This record gives sequence, structure tokens and C-alpha cells, in this order.
Amino acid sequence: MRTLDGSTVLINNLVTSDKGTLVVFWETNNNQCYANLDNLQEAWNTSIKDLGVNLVAICVNYDGNMAGVKPLVNGKCWDFDVFIDDNGDMKRYLGINSIPYTILLDSEKDVKCRYSGYCSGDEIQICEKIENCIKTKGNLKDFK
Repeated sequence: MRTLDGSTVLINNLVTSDKGTLVVFWETNNNQCYANLDNLQEAWNTSIKDLGVNLVAICVNYDGNMAGVKPLVNGKCWDFDVFIDDNGDMKRYLGINSIPYTILLDSEKDVKCRYSGYCSGDEIQICEKIENCIKTKGNLKDFK
């Protein structure tokens, strides 16, 4: 993975919260991705950020022209980390075939939930499941 500044980051270092991480895969040429990230940003800021859950976005346009990603992200004012899967390894490893795609990881980096595509309201369901799990279990280890 790469940061927006071009440094390399190990995939294992993306999950930094002991409460879990929401990872969203997106493309710069997909309006549903923008809507998905905008809505998740709002839901994350108002619901689950205070519970300790991380939100990370991974851009998967790896056609060699990533220069436009950083200004785009800065223009959106997203308040979460954005990385670039410039060789598609993470996307392939996780078997992701459609974008946008959202994965919920627990603190052990185990996939607890997957959401393919985007429909208005999905971010509410994601946030509710995360909130309920943290409130009842204390972490996402037993998230179903």
C-alpha cells in the first residue's frame, strides 16, 4: 500500500484500533464510491468514531495515474486515512470483485462483515452493528 504522499505502508499496519477498523475500497471514477465515503464519514463522525473504531479508505485505481488522488481527497475533506492499493494485491487477496466494497475487521484483523456495493442507508446499518457489538461485547471479536 501507499500513502497519499507515496510512502509504502504494510497492510498489517492499517488496523490500528483495538475496537476494529472499517475498510472501504473505492475508485476515483465511481460516483457511488464518493457517496459511500461521504455518508460513512458523516456516520463515523456522529456515531462510531468516539467508540474507537477506525475508518480507512483504500483507492484501487492502480492504472499508474495516481497523481489526482491526493487533491481529490483533500478537496473532499475526509477525516480518515486514505491509502492506495497501486498493484491491487489487497483487492485480490480479499477477493473483491466490485467497488465500492466495505469490510469490517476486528482488532485481530479477522474479517467480521462484508458489504458489496452501496445503497443509501447501508452506512446506518454498518454503524448500528458496530455500536451494538462494542456496547455489548466491548470489541468486535464476536461480531456477527
